[in-house]
Amino acid sequence: VIWAEDGDLPTRENYAAAPAAGTWQSGAGVPLAGGQRALRLEGPLERSVLFTAGDVALQVRTALKAFAAFHADAKNPPRAVSLEFISPIGSKRVVWGDAAAFGPVVANSAVVAGPIPLPGAFSRLEVDALAVGLASGSSYSGIRIAQSDGAGWWDHFGAVCTSPSAADDPLLSIDAWVNPLRKGENDAVARALPVPLDTKFLISLNISQQNPDEVKRRAAWYRDYIYGPLRGALENEANAARRLTAELVHFEQMLPGSPVSREVAEPKVAHVLVRGQYDQPGEIVEPATPAFLPPLKKSGARATRLDLARWMVDGNNPLVPRVTVNRIWQQFFGAGLVRTPGDFGSQGDPPTHLALVNWLARDFVEQGWNVKRLVRQLVTSQTYRQTSEASPARWELDPGNKLLARGPRGRLDAEVLRDQVLAVSGLLGPQLGGAPVRPYQPPNVWETVAYPDSNTRSYVQDHGAALYRRSLYTMVKRTAPSPAQTTFDAPSRESFCVGRVRSNSPLQALALMNDVQHVEAARALAECLLVTPGDDGTRLAQAFRRVTARWPDATEQALLVDALAAQRAHFATRPEAATAVLANGESKPAHEISPVEFAAWTLVANLLLNLDETITNH
Repeated sequence: VIWAEDGDLPTRENYAAAPAAGTWQSGAGVPLAGGQRALRLEGPLERSVLFTAGDVALQVRTALKAFAAFHADAKNPPRAVSLEFISPIGSKRVVWGDAAAFGPVVANSAVVAGPIPLPGAFSRLEVDALAVGLASGSSYSGIRIAQSDGAGWWDHFGAVCTSPSAADDPLLSIDAWVNPLRKGENDAVARALPVPLDTKFLISLNISQQNPDEVKRRAAWYRDYIYGPLRGALENEANAARRLTAELVHFEQMLPGSPVSREVAEPKVAHVLVRGQYDQPGEIVEPATPAFLPPLKKSGARATRLDLARWMVDGNNPLVPRVTVNRIWQQFFGAGLVRTPGDFGSQGDPPTHLALVNWLARDFVEQGWNVKRLVRQLVTSQTYRQTSEASPARWELDPGNKLLARGPRGRLDAEVLRDQVLAVSGLLGPQLGGAPVRPYQPPNVWETVAYPDSNTRSYVQDHGAALYRRSLYTMVKRTAPSPAQTTFDAPSRESFCVGRVRSNSPLQALALMNDVQHVEAARALAECLLVTPGDDGTRLAQAFRRVTARWPDATEQALLVDALAAQRAHFATRPEAATAVLANGESKPAHEISPVEFAAWTLVANLLLNLDETITNH
């Protein structure tokens, strides 16, 4: 007996796929052919039963018969059941009952073994490999059971095989396993049997060249993993062990991992290189920090990276809080209080307001390094809330606004710009956390810079809610960042960036007017306006306030009314153009609206989303 089944099937390879058909049941009322549980199938189903987990090649020798026990349901018996070998070359299906129940193809090719077994007890169903087209030397991995309809119980699966000689069968003789591998002969069974990495070298050695320990190790491996009679007796336990191991690996892969750094037992010696030459080592130096900063507290004889981390967030160290508050200030005001965020040393610019940097840094530390509080502190300050307008004299006196006499003015960052468009349109997904997403992107951006075997060679766009997640969750390929974000000066991830440049190019206007995400957002905003009660004037005013945070003046209101009238006239004579505008994006409108009216409002919404006031922080 190669294998007998009284448990679940071998390990699933794909845990994301649906489980195999049927349920294993035990207890009172469950008929058994042996063991403690049986497989219940209901309806027209089929299920594979594998005899190994793929680590041993199964091959037809002199004779081979597969078997299964079947018990028809007394109240609802199937019209037919069948068995067939799972083999690369295929085999005929053996049917008990009405073969036509499986369809005309099976009815014309199957071997009918007899009537379906009568309900009330288990019957043994057998399939002869030679009789169904598997000649000696053919490979197989198990059997496939099937029933046409009705219900029934299945149990006690396996196969019985015979060989011409035990000495020639790798499953019965260690020499038959080793010799073909040692000689390089192409014995399919022997070459497919598992060989551990630390045992492979033993195969190439003659028995006389192996010490007693090596001989014992090779024999133990064969006994535990190859020898057929033991495999048959222990296969259920082996499958259970494989299943638990595979489940453990699967769930470990589902958990997020994080690299952990450890100090080496013997740190490498570091030298001062004379004139910077690698082959001219000078005096030996130890890890330390600049003398003008607070000293580094060592937890041992030599400072470690953990000591450095603690030093960086030490409240008495002014460097890190100063750099941090300067970066956050730069994010909101367009430029930091230190205009060279990547250089706080003597080669960089001095602070424009030294006392302010010091006070913000100290307050930041005393408040527990609370970034959210610092952000609120900055955006509610009088300095931030003042207008960005200034007289020509002031612009000439202070073009870089180093004196902070006016509010900041600058185009929104690429990610903020996209998120704002999605937010005002109602498309932005509010959920937090989760895996990265892949929104709209032009084709062949990743392919041109990817290695052939890279797992990010091809960009596979997401669908549904993933298209409208915050830009924070957009997956970034280091060498091929999103074109929609690069257009608005988002940096690549190939190097660290302490400050973004801000450009103003025609390509940005082209993206704002035509990018699928922006046009889709305009359409969603138009739908929100059209289902809002009120006349055109009311809706236009509400739309203006929604995207600019203020009400339009009389001139702006009149321009919007004229724009809406022009778009209505345009689409009234071009209904196909209206349909094309509304086809942008994968989201679908929730209301039935005239395409002409819908497209006209979409273009007006798109105009509002492209206003300088909309895309600029001022």
